Amino acid sequence: MLDVRDINVFYGGIHALKGLSINIQEKKIVCVIGANGAGKSTLLKAIMNLVPIKSGEIYFQGKRIDSLSTQDIVKSGISLVPEGRMLFTHLTVRDNLLLGAYNYYKKITKKDLEKKIDKIYELFPILKERKKQISGTMSGGQQQMLAIGRALMTDPKLLVLDEPSMGLAPLVVKEIFKVVKFLNDEGMTVLMVEQNARAALKLSDYGFVLEVGEVVAWGESQELLSDEKITQAYLGG
Repeated sequence: MLDVRDINVFYGGIHALKGLSINIQEKKIVCVIGANGAGKSTLLKAIMNLVPIKSGEIYFQGKRIDSLSTQDIVKSGISLVPEGRMLFTHLTVRDNLLLGAYNYYKKITKKDLEKKIDKIYELFPILKERKKQISGTMSGGQQQMLAIGRALMTDPKLLVLDEPSMGLAPLVVKEIFKVVKFLNDEGMTVLMVEQNARAALKLSDYGFVLEVGEVVAWGESQELLSDEKITQAYLGG
């Protein structure tokens, strides 16, 4: 579904991604793990053209996308839940969800738009309860649910999650991961960067390990979980 081929990304003189290649199979959950500064978030930003690639190519469903605008990448079927959520914190829960469907306003009826929102409320009932609440006043977990819901309003084929568990209580993380698994069971492909490497590998089908901008290991998640070197370096021994 997604093919990242030999991409290089620079921040000034810093070589952040060094000839990095990954391949995301359709209807799988794929995780990217690694230490802070390994280039995980940069990879996701490069896929969305939020940072430019110096060289290399990115293909989505066989179509090259690295020259497209971020908006057109979203239209093609990829949606990002960014690190830190990046909500419109001065707007209500409902308004944040409506903005997620911005690309579709001219294409769908008001009735269909409400159906989209209702699907999000089914996934995250707390959002329905808080639909009139200003999003910036909600808890971190509720804001993360809203950020995921907003991304789902684009009807993505590939959902990209950047550190979905960061700063959240274990019970909230469990609930969010449960929704991710449900979405995948319904046919959605998921690419996830996650600092909680063990939890990410348990949830995913296969994963990639990044170190200083390069892929240093990859394979099925169970294989990575049982790899002693991976365990010592990234899973706490």
